Amino acid sequence: MNDPFSELDSLLLGWETDTLSAAELQRLQSLLKEDAAAREHFLRWQMLTAALDLESHAAPLSQQERATDNLAKLPDRTQRSPLATLAAFSLAASILIAAWLAWALFSGDANPNDGQPAITAKASGEEVTSQGVAILTRLVEPVWAKGASSRQVGEALGVGRFQLESGLAQIEFFCGATVVVEGPADLQLESAKHARVRQGRIRANVPPAARGFSLEADKLKVVDLGTEFGLAVSPDAVDVQVFDGEVELYPQSKESRRIVGGQAVSVANSGTLTDSPLQPERFVGISELESLGDQQDALRYERWKKWSEAIGGDSRLVTLYAFDRLSDWERRLPCGKRPIDRDLDGAIIGAKVVPGRWTAKSALEFKQPADRVRVQIPGNFQSLTFSCWTRIDSLDRMFNSLFLTDSYDLGEPHWQILESGQLYFSVRPVPRAVNAGPKDFKALSPKFWNPTLQGKWIHLAVAFDWDSRTIVHYLNGSELSRHLVPAEQMPPAVQIGAASIGNWELPTNPDAKFAVRNLNGRIDEFMIFSSALSSDEIRDIYENGKP
Repeated sequence: MNDPFSELDSLLLGWETDTLSAAELQRLQSLLKEDAAAREHFLRWQMLTAALDLESHAAPLSQQERATDNLAKLPDRTQRSPLATLAAFSLAASILIAAWLAWALFSGDANPNDGQPAITAKASGEEVTSQGVAILTRLVEPVWAKGASSRQVGEALGVGRFQLESGLAQIEFFCGATVVVEGPADLQLESAKHARVRQGRIRANVPPAARGFSLEADKLKVVDLGTEFGLAVSPDAVDVQVFDGEVELYPQSKESRRIVGGQAVSVANSGTLTDSPLQPERFVGISELESLGDQQDALRYERWKKWSEAIGGDSRLVTLYAFDRLSDWERRLPCGKRPIDRDLDGAIIGAKVVPGRWTAKSALEFKQPADRVRVQIPGNFQSLTFSCWTRIDSLDRMFNSLFLTDSYDLGEPHWQILESGQLYFSVRPVPRAVNAGPKDFKALSPKFWNPTLQGKWIHLAVAFDWDSRTIVHYLNGSELSRHLVPAEQMPPAVQIGAASIGNWELPTNPDAKFAVRNLNGRIDEFMIFSSALSSDEIRDIYENGKP
């Protein structure tokens, strides 16, 4: 993934940890001087740093309320302590002032208000944009052509080449036409209602709203007039078969010809049109593709079940929640680790049972602020790996929880997704009651989230290795970012205890408030290992579980 700010983020991390060389500091100054977008990103970085610092120092609201109640015996227990509020605002203000002073430093000007270039902020009403002329809505056993990029269901397809070595794909053009492509195929998508076909068999279904949709091959253009037709392009000929309605044919250097349902023609290399027999069985239709897709999903689901049963016996496994075969009324999330330990089962609160990666598999949907799965995981660990299959509908919280411990005390991990679309993992290095000492190391990945991932199943993982002091983020089986934790920010060990999947904190008072950090989406598998899995092992989890 190309991130225009990856270099800037790396330099800012080095600046915050005071590890930049003179040359790197000069590079950072140059970026901020010369690029308005970089300056805007820098200020957002500082705002995020302030928010994360507040997050790591603040106790859960329910704890603050209990402290206020015990110390001041106030009748209104929903009010936060004035001292706690003042401390929070002071911390935020100090960080923002530091950011302002740093901006003055990076600007290279003694007076930060004198002659500074204006920072162009994004308008609050600016819409999110996307690009594409079609969307890929189904794949059955695809094998992509050598050198061609692989595609995913739900991906928007822009103007450009679409190559399939074998298998089937369903593409829905934005004009309303739907085509089923059978490999080997080579298409050039040119607009929302036109594509050039170099090779392959294509069956097109074109409703009235999409009339005028066209496919073009060498020596022939086919323009739909409201129909269902097949187009087969090979090195020897181009075949057109009309199953319903009618199409207009435009042979190269010849008069156009209209053919209707039940007719078929073949165009030789000479450009001559000859009638040919109708053979609809040569072309896979939408209903047949759907049936083949259902068979593929069933096979993949069965393969995953066998794999999940096998990994349940891994000695490094701390807990495994498969989220499978859940009933609407069931409020217990079984742990699949063997030997069975029912004390590791989770408690489902609020979250609804919905379909998972496959129709036959269940998942939990987190939508309301109270939705969560409560778990209690004992023990101390040197290293940990978290693995999760999730479908994110939107990132509409500042912190979107994947897995958070209740109190975030010494050695406790937090794993979440920021509103910015970055993965965030940290482990607290000192007890919460200790105000002095090192802060937690915040391992922030590059921004991975974009609108094309909305509503798609993705695999996320993070590995924390105590020996090498590394934290590695993964997306869909591939390394997303790697971070080295300074020795002083390492905890003596890791522990979990009471925690929540998909949310944070447990209100213990009847009138307690809690931060809204629930995930807006679904989860259908969650695992924790007591070691840092290798990249190959993370890839294996992804390959055996991808829908």
